[in-house]
Amino acid sequence: MEQNTLEVTERSEVFEFTSIKELVNQALPKEISEHITKGGLSTGFKMLDQVTGGFQNGQLYTVAVKPGMGKTAFLLSIANNLSIKNNYSIAIFSAERSSQKITNRIIETETGMSIEKLKAGAMKASERDHIHSLISSITKASLFLDDTPSLCAEELVKKSRQLKANQQVDLIIIDYLELLTTSITDTTSRNEQMKKITAVIKELSQELNLPILLFSQISSPMSFLQKPEISNLPDFLLELSDSIMVLHRSDLLPAGQNGNGKGKVEVIVAKKPYVNEPETVLLTYIESIAKFADFS
Repeated sequence: MEQNTLEVTERSEVFEFTSIKELVNQALPKEISEHITKGGLSTGFKMLDQVTGGFQNGQLYTVAVKPGMGKTAFLLSIANNLSIKNNYSIAIFSAERSSQKITNRIIETETGMSIEKLKAGAMKASERDHIHSLISSITKASLFLDDTPSLCAEELVKKSRQLKANQQVDLIIIDYLELLTTSITDTTSRNEQMKKITAVIKELSQELNLPILLFSQISSPMSFLQKPEISNLPDFLLELSDSIMVLHRSDLLPAGQNGNGKGKVEVIVAKKPYVNEPETVLLTYIESIAKFADFS
């Protein structure tokens, strides 16, 4: 009988996760860091919540995006909205960027200042208390990061189970599907391997009864200017994802090539439960701090 994809052999292992507080303390001087000493989770974006209904427990949400469209900024904007602004417990698995680099991005986005300026203390006296307050909010967040390179699906499952048991995480974010691996003995095609991984992640969301946000990089041949279609995604993502969002920064396009204005970004909700017609939500991209916000 075929073994269920989640029935993996458990070993008495304890995984180490890095909390955002530890990473902030590593990023900034001691004097700064010590001064700091569920009908659906909101995405933090009002219009996106109205269209998607927020993140529902037991559901797999896929965000598909071409390179250079702000994948990391979108990911961190959602994580910030949930963990820093609303005190939810969030886990981020990122095989692409180190936990420290992600933390630096969060600090810069929230404070509006570069790590270099913060380290040098290059802030006005009138800004100091406000900056310290913002950093304090980051260190208090229940945000857990894992940057294991080439993370295999089995380890992802084990680590997620531990996080759910010990930290009661509300949302798991994975960046990104194409960097995850299967067993070293798996000789099937890469497409088949990613299908297996996606199936494991789908089952994991149901087992832990929480939403999982899976990012996927669109690699099909298309120009940078071309808006992605749901048909550009592999069939297994269309089948296994409960909801699919496609991020497209049309603000990067010239006005004569369907560009829609500086900072205006499209999130195309291409699939969601019980609805077949895609809907487009507009967001604003604030380039100076690499952050997404509600469109106004």
